[in-house]
Amino acid sequence: MKTMKVALLATAALAAVTVSARADETSALKAQLEALNARVAQLEAAPAAPIGYSMLTVSQGDALVIPGLESDDPSYSDKTTVIGVMPTADMPASTVVTWSGFVRAAITYVDSKGTKGTGGDDDFDIRSRGEIKVTGKTDTAVGEVGVLFKIRGDYDIVNSGNPKLVSPEYWGYWSMTPELTLGGGYTGTLANIGYGYDGACTCYYTDNADVAFNPGDDAQMRLSWVSGPISMGIAIEDGSASIGTDDSIGVAGEIKYSGDGLSGEISAGYWNKDDYNAVAGPATTSQVVANTALGGTTTVTVVVPGAAADADGRKWQVGAGLGFSLGDMANISLAAAAGEQWSGAKFEGVSALLSANLTDAVHAELGAGYKNYHSLGLVNYNDVTSALAGIYYDPVSQLTIGLEAEYINPKGGNNNVTSVDLVTVFRF
Repeated sequence: MKTMKVALLATAALAAVTVSARADETSALKAQLEALNARVAQLEAAPAAPIGYSMLTVSQGDALVIPGLESDDPSYSDKTTVIGVMPTADMPASTVVTWSGFVRAAITYVDSKGTKGTGGDDDFDIRSRGEIKVTGKTDTAVGEVGVLFKIRGDYDIVNSGNPKLVSPEYWGYWSMTPELTLGGGYTGTLANIGYGYDGACTCYYTDNADVAFNPGDDAQMRLSWVSGPISMGIAIEDGSASIGTDDSIGVAGEIKYSGDGLSGEISAGYWNKDDYNAVAGPATTSQVVANTALGGTTTVTVVVPGAAADADGRKWQVGAGLGFSLGDMANISLAAAAGEQWSGAKFEGVSALLSANLTDAVHAELGAGYKNYHSLGLVNYNDVTSALAGIYYDPVSQLTIGLEAEYINPKGGNNNVTSVDLVTVFRF
């Protein structure tokens, strides 16, 4: 009897435990269902990716490097907003779009002197610029295909204070192999020397002296090859932008080496235009002028440039650049070039730039340049000596505050120019 009682009590206890366990399982299952319903509701509220794609991501990443195309504009950050579109199984190509931009403004002061300090002018001004850059690339069955497009708004004294909207650069490319790229569009010429006073300085509103070795921007088609630290390119370029006509053509090329402590380049370009309106030789004319001091009139002989004549026009430049890195302390950049302008005036010049890191957020620059011209007839091309300095504070990558100055001294002290500016740059 006692044994039967114990068995009944054990059976009752086991039943109670089983019921309690089932209740706990039911509560846990109910909580999981509620969490799943909340997640489904969250997904339904989220925007859908484009049809045919499984995921669309927006993130902050490194700026897209376009094969065969250099980017040396300090206004842009090395970071950008990246929009990535991941494909589904039946759409194998992936697309990456990046966009970035900046707005900068400066208070500028320019003091220009006439011969031996006479005449001239001084002026305070506010100048500004805003720019957006969009790049995109897509993997295809024949290699990567991509584009770059910029839109710029300017407000400065160069365009008489009238704001203007332009596209300073646009480019498309096809990476036929990991090393070989075909590109075309409108960008800087391959003959530009990216070193020295003009090529390596930050120079937001300085670098106005005629000591640059940059023949200008051109519409062009370019073939580029890159393998490790060595790169080279050749381009067929249109030189019309610099002379205002549409029948100039040329070729430019460069070879570059980019190492950790040493870098350099050799580049050259030649452009030709038939029937260019060149400067002719001098002509002698006689003029009758009033002689108020002695009364009556006096006949004087005046030598003036003759009328312009049609002639074959050409422009060319050959140059080299060399850069030395002193670790995190400083960089030294040297440049030299010789060439001929459309007018026929020939030149040669040299320049140098020292950039030193004073702290993690502050760096300073000192530069000097000289260009020697060979005058054409009676047209006077002044030799130019110039110097610049700048100090820049970058508390974060999105902000720069700088103080810049430049002094330009043409031969003979004619039209000396001193400029100073306080510049701010805001990036995204």
